[in-house]
Amino acid sequence: MQSNSKVLHFYNSFKRYTSLCMSVDYTISRNLRDGGIGTRPISSNGLWCCALLPALLISYNFLYKVSPLYTLVAYVAVGLFCYSILFVVFISVSCLVLREPIYGGCIASSLVSALMNFIFNTQGLTTSLSFSLTAVYLYSTMLRWSLTKFPKTYTIGEAMIVTQGLTLFTIAVIGRTMNILHDPNEDMNLISSIVLTALSTVGLLITGLCVISEKQRNIQTFSYMFAVAALFALVTLHVLLGLNCVFRILNYIFLNRNRVQLFAFWLFLLMISVFLVLTRTKSAVKVNTVTRKSFHLLASLVFMSGIIYDVYLTSLAAGIGFGLLILVEALRKLNITPISEALQSAFDVYSDEKDIGSFAMTPIYLYVGLACPLILVPSYEGTTLELLSGVLATGVGDTAASWFGSKYGTKKWTNSEKTVEGTIANVLSQVATVYVLHLFGLLRNNTVLIRTMLAASISSVVEAKTDQVDNLILPLVTLLVFQINWMFG
Repeated sequence: MQSNSKVLHFYNSFKRYTSLCMSVDYTISRNLRDGGIGTRPISSNGLWCCALLPALLISYNFLYKVSPLYTLVAYVAVGLFCYSILFVVFISVSCLVLREPIYGGCIASSLVSALMNFIFNTQGLTTSLSFSLTAVYLYSTMLRWSLTKFPKTYTIGEAMIVTQGLTLFTIAVIGRTMNILHDPNEDMNLISSIVLTALSTVGLLITGLCVISEKQRNIQTFSYMFAVAALFALVTLHVLLGLNCVFRILNYIFLNRNRVQLFAFWLFLLMISVFLVLTRTKSAVKVNTVTRKSFHLLASLVFMSGIIYDVYLTSLAAGIGFGLLILVEALRKLNITPISEALQSAFDVYSDEKDIGSFAMTPIYLYVGLACPLILVPSYEGTTLELLSGVLATGVGDTAASWFGSKYGTKKWTNSEKTVEGTIANVLSQVATVYVLHLFGLLRNNTVLIRTMLAASISSVVEAKTDQVDNLILPLVTLLVFQINWMFG
């Protein structure tokens, strides 16, 4: 009887909490409509998403021996989470919070992360306050801009994850520049230098294209600006890596036979992807969801092979690839003849119903979802399963759910278009993939199947019930569940 009473009490408490969350969500949606703010048109705002990145970083910070920079970023993430909660409270009262920053909320949230860094990370009080105030104010500004300047592009939850990620990456770059992190790993130092150079070069090129007038945006101007950006990258690499930087990079990639083979395999998959895009774009026939998911499999093969056989080369390629992906999307939007027209034609064929905002976020979310474990997981030793979380959740599970659910699904989840059969396929496909990897000795830990079964079950239910972009959400949920069941297992 006592046990039944506890279960009933828990159920009633959970029901009240759910009702409160739904009421707050409805109030926020109404305030956004009254203020003329257009988020991505779905039924919920995804407010719970603001906790994913901070929870992940804090869990890794306590479970692993991490660098001072990782700890700094983790505690700053706590401050961003605190501001997110205040933001939700304020926006549930009025949408005026989107018009101007909440200085009191910024200061209060900054103090939380600053005190944590000062007490637990042995950073000086000035350093802790500087990083915390910079991060929270930057996050506050970008969060407001993402919701007001780019209508129908994000939900509030998606905007929080994106702006948290950009803010924390910026803090990590500043921290590395100030030598808070001294990484004894020569490979990681080389990779960080190349990736940061590539991303800063892409940022410089896009900024230049945005500054010039629309009449000046043509293929000739782009060629000149691209040459200047390439020169900037070369000079930066010379400063960071020395005069022999080009030979050092080429030697790193092509003097290792396994890396050459892996690179050739990736190039083969890239050629297949380009061929499929060109073929479908030429026919100008809108693809369905199942066809679109085939690119999930191709991208997953790239990341799975890289994570298993050479995680450092994969990190290097992922960083450069992300910069190129951002550049391609910028070129599509900047009306540079004839590049923009060709990219827009491909977008019209492959876009889905979620890409109705200012940018094509779905492919970017897919790429980030597959690559984010390479940044979030602090150690590459013995963490192959965690590094594969994006591949399992998005590339394997989500693709299987989409294909099997659309073909054989009959029983739908309550208040969802997703099917129970698709969810079952999601779980089984992830478990089967890990089993095959374990069978061939590519995953050696004996607990991988149990951990995968639990993580796949939770992530598949989230995939079925959430209306947030699963390419962005599911890898983070899977990674977090991996950490929780490892902690208690």
